[in-house]
Amino acid sequence: MRKSQSSSPLETLVLVHFCTLLIFTSWAFGGQAPWARQVIAVLGGVGVVLFIIACLTRDAGHESGWKAALRLLWPLWIYDVIVIISCFNPSFREIGLPGDESLAMIDPISWLPSAARPKLAARELWQFNAIVLSCYNLYLMLPSRRAVRKVLLTISINAVVLAVFGTFQKLIKAKGLWLGLVPSPNDKFFSTFIYHNHWGAFTILNTTACLALLFYFLRRGGHRDIWHSPLPLGLMATLLLAISVPLSSSRSCTVQMAILLFGAFVHLLVRVIKRRRQMNESPFLPIAGIALAAVLSLGAIGYLARDVIAQRSRLTSEQLTTLAKEDTMTARIVLYKDTWRMAAEKPVFGWGLESYAHAFRIFNTQRAAEMWIWITFYAEAHNDWLQSLAEVGFVGTTLLLLLGLLPLFAVPWRRVESTVPRYLLAGCSLILLYAWLEFPFANPAVMLTFCALFYCAIRYALLDTQNQDDSTR
Repeated sequence: MRKSQSSSPLETLVLVHFCTLLIFTSWAFGGQAPWARQVIAVLGGVGVVLFIIACLTRDAGHESGWKAALRLLWPLWIYDVIVIISCFNPSFREIGLPGDESLAMIDPISWLPSAARPKLAARELWQFNAIVLSCYNLYLMLPSRRAVRKVLLTISINAVVLAVFGTFQKLIKAKGLWLGLVPSPNDKFFSTFIYHNHWGAFTILNTTACLALLFYFLRRGGHRDIWHSPLPLGLMATLLLAISVPLSSSRSCTVQMAILLFGAFVHLLVRVIKRRRQMNESPFLPIAGIALAAVLSLGAIGYLARDVIAQRSRLTSEQLTTLAKEDTMTARIVLYKDTWRMAAEKPVFGWGLESYAHAFRIFNTQRAAEMWIWITFYAEAHNDWLQSLAEVGFVGTTLLLLLGLLPLFAVPWRRVESTVPRYLLAGCSLILLYAWLEFPFANPAVMLTFCALFYCAIRYALLDTQNQDDSTR
C-alpha cells in the first residue's frame, strides 16, 4: 500500500463526488422526490465510473482494486444478474388506456426470477448500485485514517446543519418543508425529510459518527485542557442532533437515541475511571462534571421537545388503551403476516425488486374501518427485512447479507484498537434492528449514510491494523 498521505486527483474526485451526492440527497427531501431520484441516478452514475477507474488504478491494501471488488462485492454482482433477468420475465402487464393503466397478472417462466414492474425494478437496481459503489469508493480510495475522519466530519457537519434547520423550522411551526414553502405529503416531517422516522434513522447514524470522532479526540489528547480541544464543539453537535429526534416526534428513534447515548455515557465513565486510577487520582470530580453535563443536556432536550413529547405520550397512551380494549391483532401484525404470506408464495426469488406496492394487493387482508370494501393501501411493508424476502426472495436477501458480512469477516477485529469503527458499526447495527419495525432503507439519504459509515468503518479498521504492522517493523 502507498505510504504517502497526499491525495491523488482520483482520491479528490471520489471525496468531492461523495460529498456532493450526500449533501444533495439529504437536502433534496432525503432523496425521495421523483426529480431528486433522477439526479441521484445521474450523480450515482458518476460514482460507478469512478469505481471502474479506481479498480483499474488502485490497490486496496495488498491486492488490486479489481481483486478486492471481486472478493468483497461478488454478492452484488450475482444480485444484479438476478434482478436483470427478472426484468425480462414480467409477472404483470399493463392494461387500459395511457394514463389510466391497471395491472393484470400473467404467467412468467416459473423457474426464472420475475418482476412485477420491470421498469421500476431496473430503476431501483441502478440507484442501489450507484449508492453502494459510490460508498465503496471510500473504502477503496481513502489513503489514511485521517482521510476517513475528514469524511466523517463532513457527514457530521451536514447532519448538524440539517438538525439546526429542522429545529428552527419546528420552533416556528412551519406548515411544510423548507420553512413552509413546499407542502409535505406527510404531516410528520422534519427538516428536509418527508417522514419523521427516516429523519430519526438518518440522525442516529450521524450521531454515531459524531461519537466516534469525540472518543477519538478524547483518546488522542494532546490539548492544554478540554476547553482548548474539539470536545466541547463535538458535544454541542451531538446534543443538537439528539434534540432533533424527539422534536421530530419519532418515538421509536427517540428510544434508540436514548440507548445509544446511554451506551456512550457508560463508555465515557469507564474510560474516565480507568484513566484516573492509572494516574492514582480520584475520579469523583470528573464523574460529577460528566453527570451534571448529562443532566443539563437531558433538561435542554426535554424543555425544547416538551410539547412534542407530551403530544406523542398522549397518543401512545390512547393507542395502548385501545389495544387493551380490543381483543384483535394490531394492523401492523396483520401487515407482517400478510407480507410473510407474500414471501412464502415465491420464496426463492420473490416477486421482483420494487414490486411490493403492486403485488401486495393480492395478499392484503386489511380493510379501512369506514367502509369494509375499501382495501388499505401499503406502499411499504414497514419491515425492510420482510419486504426484502417478499421482493427478492431468500436468495436475494441472503446475497444482501453476504454483501455486508464479507467485508466484516475480512477485518482482524481483535487487532483493531480504535473505537471509531466500532461506533460506526454500532450505528449501522441499530438501523438494521430498526428495519424490523420500519422501512429506513426506502430513504436514499439513510441508505447512502448507512453504506458510507459501513465502508468507512471497514477502511478505518484495516488502516488501524496496517498502522500497527508498520510500527512493529
